[in-house]
Amino acid sequence: MALEEELIANIPPELVKNIEGLITILKTLGWIFIAYLIFNIINLIINKNKKKEIEKINKNLEEIKAILKKGKK
Repeated sequence: MALEEELIANIPPELVKNIEGLITILKTLGWIFIAYLIFNIINLIINKNKKKEIEKINKNLEEIKAILKKGKK
């Protein structure tokens, strides 16, 4: 245990600054990833609603086509 404490105490300040910079970069990447996930979840919900609407429009279009075919006979 004492050896570990000595190693930590003897870390050069330049290395500590590099590690702090790396930690900051990793935190930033984590927030970007979380924002990306939230964006994709919202996009998934919106696309699901659009798909339902398009399916409804296609169903109505098929009904209109059927009515027009009956009218031509």
